[in-house]
This record gives sequence, C-alpha cells and structure tokens, in this order.
Amino acid sequence: MKRLCLFITSITLLISCSRNEEIISLSRAFFHTLADTTYALPSDYYPYYKSLGIEAKSDMIEIDESDIRFLSDTAIVRCFNSYTTEEGVFKQDSVYLYLITNEANQYYICDSQGLATIDKDIKDYGIATGAFPKGSIKDRELASRLSTVKNMLWGEYLKINLKLYENVVIQNWSWETSYSGTANGEARIKNNLDFAVEGIKYELTYYDYSGQFMAKDDGRISKTLYPGEKYSFDFWSSNVKYPDRANLKLVFPDRLIYKILKEQSYSGNEYNEYLKSSN
Repeated sequence: MKRLCLFITSITLLISCSRNEEIISLSRAFFHTLADTTYALPSDYYPYYKSLGIEAKSDMIEIDESDIRFLSDTAIVRCFNSYTTEEGVFKQDSVYLYLITNEANQYYICDSQGLATIDKDIKDYGIATGAFPKGSIKDRELASRLSTVKNMLWGEYLKINLKLYENVVIQNWSWETSYSGTANGEARIKNNLDFAVEGIKYELTYYDYSGQFMAKDDGRISKTLYPGEKYSFDFWSSNVKYPDRANLKLVFPDRLIYKILKEQSYSGNEYNEYLKSSN
C-alpha cells in the first residue's frame, strides 16, 4: 500500500510538472506574439485579446514556476513583461494571465490583468464616477467598462467645451495691416463663468478680397482669467501679406477641459446612472 501511494504521488507530480511546463510555454508564446506575429497571433492563445482594444508590447518576459497558482480549474500565472514604449521609455509590468482548459484538455488564456492600460485622465474619471473599482479589475471587464466610460467622458467633454465657448467671449477686436503687409491687432475677452479659466488659445484665419483662404496663425493667452474678469491682448501675424478679411476665435485645449472635469464633484453613482439611462 505504501509503495502504491508513493507511485500515485510520483505520477501526480509528473503530471503537475508537465502541466506547469505547458502553462509557462503557452504564456511565453503569447507574449512572443506581441512582438512578432509571423507565425502566430495573440488571439491564437488569448481568444478575447481583440476585444480588449489594445496593442500591448513585449520585448522580454520573465515567468517562473513559482509564479503559477491554481484556483479551482483556473491556472493563474504572474508574468513580468518588459518593453520599450513608443516614447523610448523602458517599462516592466506585472501581468496576470488566467488559463483554463478547453474540451481537448488544452490550456488557453481566458482573461488577464495588467495587460490593458488606460489613459490617466480616463482612469481618474472612471474611478470618480464609479466605473472602475479602486481595487484590481480584470482586463476583459475593464475593456467592457472602458467603452462606456469613453462615451460618458466624451459627452461631458462636449458639454464643458460648449460652456466655455458660450461664456468665455470676445467682447471686441480689431486689426490692420502694416506698411509691409503683415497683420496686427488687439482683442478684449471676458470670462462669464463662475470659475477661473487658464491656458486659453486663439486662432486667426486670414482671407483675400475674394474670400479665399490665405493663412492661419495662433497664440496662447498666458493670463489666468478669473470669474467676471476682462483681459486685452495684442497679436501680430507675420505669415500673411495684405489680407482682406480676418476671423478670430478662441480655442480651449484638452488640458483645460480635463482640468475642469477633474475639479467637478462626483457622487460615484454616475456610471450606474448612465447605464440605466442607456437601457
């Protein structure tokens, strides 16, 4: 009986080692496809990869057998993925792969965590509105929620942008051409909002006597405009000669809009309320 127990234990260990090797081999192969798709695609190992809507990178992967654990019928693998971003920055992410077996008893990746990354502004907005829990969230669920969050954020972006255009106004402006034909002038703007606005830009468009486009020019207003405050600024455009007409408009950059979004108050129920209103 003792020999039989030892024999069964040995067989179990061999099967376990074989399965661990299979898991590591599959995980490495998946990360290899993130760098080279000549022989296989990420979706060959991770069928839901395309649904994540990402283009992950990998230059080197580190996986150790001790990084594998099992939860019921799911194998969870911790991988250290090293890569260089498009900006030339070296990064190493801790990525978890979740593997289960198919009908043929072969492992495949059914989910992940840490592979999908999101823009900080979107992440902050998602947390504030209750879309992203403060704890960990798997990539497939993250991707599903991210689509809704982007729609929410775009709607809020448009509202704030419209609010800025309606309330930060050009009160008056004038321009003329110099002896050399360049355009110069001045403008006066006012902030009718109940909060300060900074980083405002302006854009000038010049046309000839027949209304045909000639040139564009732009600039930045360095002054922070407080509620009710007025401000005058000068402009000079050297890239146009003897224009006949001109148009001036204010431009509110993304940085300003996202700053206003961050400073708004949120209850944390906005995500659920949005889902209810969408149904």
